[in-house]
Amino acid sequence: MFGVWALPNGIPLCRAELGGIGSRVNVPNVPDGVFEVLISSDSEGLFGRCCPSCNGYWRASVREPQFCPYCGLSGPALNFLTTGQASYVAQFCAKMREALASDTDAEHIIDMDAVADAAGKETEKPPFYYAEESQQNKFTCSECGEVNDILGRFGYCSICGTWNGIQELMEKAVPSIRARINADGPYDSCVRDAVSEFDSLVGAYVTELVRRVGMSSARKNRLSNRRFHNLKSAAIDLRDTLDIDILRGLSVDEIAFAELMFHRRHVYEHRGGVADEKYIADSGDKSIRERQALHESAESAHRIVNVILRMATNLHRGFHEIVSRNEEAIRFHKRLSDRAASGERVGTG
Repeated sequence: MFGVWALPNGIPLCRAELGGIGSRVNVPNVPDGVFEVLISSDSEGLFGRCCPSCNGYWRASVREPQFCPYCGLSGPALNFLTTGQASYVAQFCAKMREALASDTDAEHIIDMDAVADAAGKETEKPPFYYAEESQQNKFTCSECGEVNDILGRFGYCSICGTWNGIQELMEKAVPSIRARINADGPYDSCVRDAVSEFDSLVGAYVTELVRRVGMSSARKNRLSNRRFHNLKSAAIDLRDTLDIDILRGLSVDEIAFAELMFHRRHVYEHRGGVADEKYIADSGDKSIRERQALHESAESAHRIVNVILRMATNLHRGFHEIVSRNEEAIRFHKRLSDRAASGERVGTG
């Protein structure tokens, strides 16, 4: 759970620090006083959040600071209270005012058992009832170790602000493709899907950069209206427009191989795997004749996956050189991970 200080009229004011015995209490000094309200998590230890800017809903842990996973808005967790949580705070404060205004001694109860009993039933729910909703994509951020549950595939970690694109590729898409390669393919579709995953990934990163980075209309249009199936032109546009070099560290041979696989992806996707005159002219592939069927091997499929991972890592690094994150949350998680790896007993305090 976490606590908030709220004005008597039910307006949340700031977070309440829940320390241990003997800890100082950060009671705000306001003329009309404040009430401390405790807000509990759902059964998975997660809290609903709602962005005041884009109105997006997600679930995350209690740690601060917070980022909206959809639009990237940053701010303290209190700014992301859901309508249900705000209503609960208001109802709690109303109950406190009622108790304090009473002329007789009595018990005034906010019955959380009633909340639990009403959940999922047709009976009328108490006025202070609220429930969190599970979303589509629940992931643990690889940078800060916190759990996020968001709608859709891509988004920011709501604790450290890391975009999860590279994590989605490395933990979900790539293992699935490698498993298919190791199960004897078909290798052609593995190559096609690997390149398609990278194409989608670049598009997601670029969409965020166009939305968040100040640039001329011409540059925005140039990036917004292009597709990234042509590796050479995509790399040039990213380098010249955003100073992101996705080919950094790749050898000339690796770049040539990747460009060839990107051209082949188009043939597998739109030509049934049969080479045409355009493919031969665009790719410069002299080993293939027109109307000849293209084929891949386990080696070429694994190789393009390896190259794509390196290009995606370059893209992710360049993205966060432009879009800032909460580096302290990332460093904190790394310290805990290092201590755990060394066998030292750790806790979050």
